[in-house]
Amino acid sequence: MNVSFIDAGSLSGERRDEGMLDCVIQLTPMQRQSFTVELEGTNTGGNLGGALNLIYQNKSLLKGAEVFSLKLKGAYETLTEDITGFRNTQQYGIEATLRIPKFMTPFPAKESFIRNKDPKTVLTAGYNYQKLPILARSSANISVGYSWNGNKYTRFSMNPLSLNVVRLHYINPDFQAMINDKPYFVNSLRDVRIVGGRYDFVFSDQMILKSRDFWNLRLGLDIAGNLLDVAYRAAKAKPAPDGSYHLFRQPFAQFIKGEIDAAYNYRFNEASSIVYRFLAGVGWPYGNSEVMPFEEQYFGGGSNDIRAWMVRTLGPGSYVQDTSLIQTADMKLEANVEYRFKLFWILEGALFVDAGNIWTVREDADRPGSVFRLRSFADDIAVGTGLGLRFDLKFVLLRADFGLKVRDPRETDGSKWIPFNRPYNRKKDITMVIGIGYPF
Repeated sequence: MNVSFIDAGSLSGERRDEGMLDCVIQLTPMQRQSFTVELEGTNTGGNLGGALNLIYQNKSLLKGAEVFSLKLKGAYETLTEDITGFRNTQQYGIEATLRIPKFMTPFPAKESFIRNKDPKTVLTAGYNYQKLPILARSSANISVGYSWNGNKYTRFSMNPLSLNVVRLHYINPDFQAMINDKPYFVNSLRDVRIVGGRYDFVFSDQMILKSRDFWNLRLGLDIAGNLLDVAYRAAKAKPAPDGSYHLFRQPFAQFIKGEIDAAYNYRFNEASSIVYRFLAGVGWPYGNSEVMPFEEQYFGGGSNDIRAWMVRTLGPGSYVQDTSLIQTADMKLEANVEYRFKLFWILEGALFVDAGNIWTVREDADRPGSVFRLRSFADDIAVGTGLGLRFDLKFVLLRADFGLKVRDPRETDGSKWIPFNRPYNRKKDITMVIGIGYPF
């Protein structure tokens, strides 16, 4: 809320009793339409890149406080494969979102619910195209969702219906030959239809205008393919030659996926704080799917992850990579501790420790050591530490983190703790990442 005082001139009218105040309150409407340009820069393990987002927003599209936004996005990143030169990745997309300040359902909500719970209906449609050196993929999605407040600290969201159509346009012949005998990768990257829903619960007791300790907690649940599977079986539909049911000539995914992301920020004073964060997630494919869709899998490493590893290079488990394949899996555990402190001017510093890994939920003969086992998972934990510099420009926070590997589960000779095993390799064991905003 913005409050301003202006000269309203003199007021005339009949004299009132003492203790009464005549006043004029003038309301200035917000700008109904706006255009925003967002620029981002990244440096992930030496891979330089940038992103451009163009955003149009209409705060009352249908003259009932419906917020419509249209986002065009593009990203580009160079990948240093070896000393022979550079390759690049490109990503383009468009997303349209309409937020309606009420529930669009056959059963109208009570007036008290609308007044106290801030209900919204969210309609989303989007298209994204991603071109990597090894493949090119696209995804088109639509969804219908609802969100509402529980109390001043909690918010619920529910997307009972979403459709995501994923298509593989191109695959590099050399990469194809590399994965032909690896069913996990072949099944992960094929065309797929994802029909399901998502449910989220968010808790935050952070107070914007107060300096105090606070919690942030998010619980998420994804369920896909169950209704289609029941319908196909009830109709006694005939499976395709590969044994799966198809929707629009392509198999549909069937899985369940749960996730918890919790962070606690303890403030020592106005200039320093320490943040503890824990993340756990697991996806389980079944029925019509043998593996999780690539879009739903977890990866390790990167600017918001285990920062001593480049993105998608950690894990799964203790598997020792014998190729340059990107690594993904079905399960993830991660814990982080970060001490943040002000230095001078707009500069902030940070010291951090990251630990975790990713795993498969089933044996993968092509990646020995990748499966999660309760009795031995602790031996698969990777540990990295480092320091960071942050530039607080008020409207955006720029971040540069330098990560150092401390424990590598892929070490096969001697201790997995690198300081007790071998000399450090500057190129192999130190990573610099650049990001926007805090990592968590």
